[in-house]
Amino acid sequence: AGGTPAIRFALDYPDRVKGLVLYCSAMPVNEKPDKYLEYQAPPEPLLSNYAMYLISPLMPLVMGMPASTVKDIMPIAERKEGVVIDGKVTNPDMERNFDEYPIEELKVPTLIVHSEDDNVASFKKVEAAKHRFPNLTLVTFPDGGHMMKGHSEEIDQTLDDFINKYH
Repeated sequence: AGGTPAIRFALDYPDRVKGLVLYCSAMPVNEKPDKYLEYQAPPEPLLSNYAMYLISPLMPLVMGMPASTVKDIMPIAERKEGVVIDGKVTNPDMERNFDEYPIEELKVPTLIVHSEDDNVASFKKVEAAKHRFPNLTLVTFPDGGHMMKGHSEEIDQTLDDFINKYH
C-alpha cells in the first residue's frame, strides 16, 4: 500500500521529492477502468491471528512469502484497521481516481525494483505501465517473490547507484 501514496506525494509535491522508489509496488493502470475492485486486500474474515495461523502454510503458494511471515505480522488485531483502510481507500485509488494520477507528469526520477514472480503486485502491471514513467530506471529479478528474497545485495547496489546518480 506504499506505492500509491508515494506516487501521489511525488505528483503533489515534486519540489519536496528527489526521487521515487517503488519496491514491488502496485502500478497505475493505462486507462480509466470502467470498473475495478472496490476492496483490494485480504478478506476481512482472514484478518485475525487464528485465521492467519491456519492459512500460513499457504503463504508461499498464494503470496510468494514464507509461512513464517505470519509471525512477523502478528498480532493481526493491531493491523486489521489499517489493512481494511488500505483495501478500501488506498489500494484502489489509482483506478478510482485515474485522472488524478498523471504519471507522465512526474518531475522526479523513478526507480522501480520488482520481482517477475511477485504474487502480490503483478509484474505484468509493471510491464504494462512502465512507459508512463518519465526518467525511469527499472530493475527486475526473475524470482524472489513479493519480498524479492535472495536479492538484497543487488537491491542495495541498485539503490546506491540510483541515489548517487541523482543526488
